[in-house]
Amino acid sequence: MIKIFQRLKKRVDVPLLAITFSIISLGLITLSGSNLDSSNIIINQVVNIFIGLIIFTFLVFTNPRILFVYAPVLFLLALFLLTLVHFFGVESNGAKRWLAFGVINLQPSELMKITLPLMIAWLYQQYQNKISLGLHFTAIFIISIPVYLVLLQPDLGTSIMIALSGFLIIFLAGISWRLIISSIFITILSSPLIWVNLHAYQKNRIINMLDPFVDPLGAGYHTIQSMIAIGSGGGFGKGWGEGSQTNLNFLPEAYTDFIFAVYSEEFGFFGVVIIFVLFLLLIYRIFILASSMQSTFSRLLTVSLGVSIFSAIFVNIAMVSGLVPIVGLPLPFMSYGGTSMVVSLASIGIIMSLNNHKTLIAN
Repeated sequence: MIKIFQRLKKRVDVPLLAITFSIISLGLITLSGSNLDSSNIIINQVVNIFIGLIIFTFLVFTNPRILFVYAPVLFLLALFLLTLVHFFGVESNGAKRWLAFGVINLQPSELMKITLPLMIAWLYQQYQNKISLGLHFTAIFIISIPVYLVLLQPDLGTSIMIALSGFLIIFLAGISWRLIISSIFITILSSPLIWVNLHAYQKNRIINMLDPFVDPLGAGYHTIQSMIAIGSGGGFGKGWGEGSQTNLNFLPEAYTDFIFAVYSEEFGFFGVVIIFVLFLLLIYRIFILASSMQSTFSRLLTVSLGVSIFSAIFVNIAMVSGLVPIVGLPLPFMSYGGTSMVVSLASIGIIMSLNNHKTLIAN
């Protein structure tokens, strides 16, 4: 056990690991600061973290060339699980997003946050000397399949995150600005069609983002209660375990999507500054590691995973602050949830593995 720890110490990036554990610790402290059956929540979250650390350790010791070779297989496996959700998924709050394996609920859409960037990075590494418009459209087609399946669940927030992680690689691989601007223009022109095909609850969330008090007890309820929780924290917060919005059960989904609101109420503006600094340091460190990568696959995958984590952080915080519509997206490393925590730690494990073997992959 000691030898494994010593070997792990040599392979991990200490700054990145320290930042990650600091954020996870703040998440656990926030979860335990509530009186709403927090004991079971904490135990389950510790188990989630433990499983995530096992996978993290495995990936740190794994030669990333193995990930490169099996990237298409991993993507197809995740795609198969995503398809199974449509037929055998567990329904909750009107959405099918999970597969039940006994006591374990797996969310395949979270797995796509890793396997899709793996697949697209593999594609551009394989054809790095033959990058063409046809290759870009092939990548877009591959991205559209899981995005469509996730939209069927429906899960707009996760589908956006998956699409972003894939399209970022296409952008970094050298797609022309003319095609990017044309795509944006087409998207704007298609906005009426997109609006018509949105679910009613998605339309309500967009409307209530502009003015949540239009329906304060319905679609705007989550946003209003979240904003109250954040604002009531003041400069230094109400104190650990003293958040009235959470303890009085005003704030829905307090442990999952709205964990940032709970944290803000308990620790105030000072606490928010601390978590912001930690998140910024996390993304900055990932980009520093990406800049030292020596292969197309490593650079594209590291940046994509980093931006995927950053996007989830940005959208979640903007969502609970009332700046964007409620899309049901967990806050990485802090929200309660098994698949989200495991995937987040797995992403860090892959980045560290790529950093450890960057010379080997380049050769």
